[in-house]
Amino acid sequence: MARVLVTGGDGFVGEHLIAHLLAEGREVTASTLALPPRRDTLTSDQASAVDWKLADVLDPAALFRVVAAVRPDEICHLAGFSSGARAREEPEAAMRINAGGTVNLFEAVLNARADFPDLNPRVLVMGSGASYGHSAVDDVGLAEDLPLLPLSAYGLSKACQELVAHSYGRSSGLRVVVARAFHLIGPGQRTDFVVPSLCEQVAGIADGRLEPVLQVGNTEVERDFLDVRDGVRAFRIMLELDEPSNAYNVCSGRATPIRQMLDWILDEAGVEPEVMRDPSRVRHGEPDRITGDPGRLLRSSSFEPQRDIQATVRETYRWYTGMAP
Repeated sequence: MARVLVTGGDGFVGEHLIAHLLAEGREVTASTLALPPRRDTLTSDQASAVDWKLADVLDPAALFRVVAAVRPDEICHLAGFSSGARAREEPEAAMRINAGGTVNLFEAVLNARADFPDLNPRVLVMGSGASYGHSAVDDVGLAEDLPLLPLSAYGLSKACQELVAHSYGRSSGLRVVVARAFHLIGPGQRTDFVVPSLCEQVAGIADGRLEPVLQVGNTEVERDFLDVRDGVRAFRIMLELDEPSNAYNVCSGRATPIRQMLDWILDEAGVEPEVMRDPSRVRHGEPDRITGDPGRLLRSSSFEPQRDIQATVRETYRWYTGMAP
């Protein structure tokens, strides 16, 4: 049975990845910043099947202890600074955690290899479509051979993280692959992301806690959304490729307007509030339409998105309001 180490296992993507790995019969160890770990979407049985380890990516000694104890066959590095909004407020922290934390992980693997020469894990690092930045052009799908020209603090930190991963892969002989994930959504996501943020406001209006006025940013922009469960399935497939490329886009290849996502949420909630634009929520300087090109992954594997994005948005609203089955 393959031993998989998941850093950041109690995060949004981490929980969904763990559920997928357990269903696939993997032996899973996951790092967390606190014990017991936060549990949003994992069942109690799933959480108890995981070997949870306390480790911060900014603590090299803790990472070494985990890697040396587990001696994983595969590592999925998800721990990091995941919020673009928070990165704008704390750019230095985003860089330190995303890029510096990845350095610490690879150093932990190399140091553990000195004690265990057979240690040779496949490593997946979760990058971001935000790294493309200025390469994004309306109506053109972003492909992996485009340059990384980040525009935001978050995109910069993820581009640097990717450079770290590729550098260590080349110098160490480890097989490293980067998943350039676009907008993964689904149950359990924090409300500082657009879909759960809209769900939070709409739920408050639906149950009478908030006035029937919805504050939004620019809902006309279009982005590439993918169900997180399709995303983590892509991660697992990437780890198993015989000759993987350096990076793969993990996306749907389709752009959906934020306004469409909002309409699905309002329909699910059964409310019709006034919708008002809040200038503080508008992101300036970004293309109106950003779409990823998933062609490399589709050509290299059997991966295809399986979940309908409208159903995902509706399920996310039900999860947020406690109505999910």
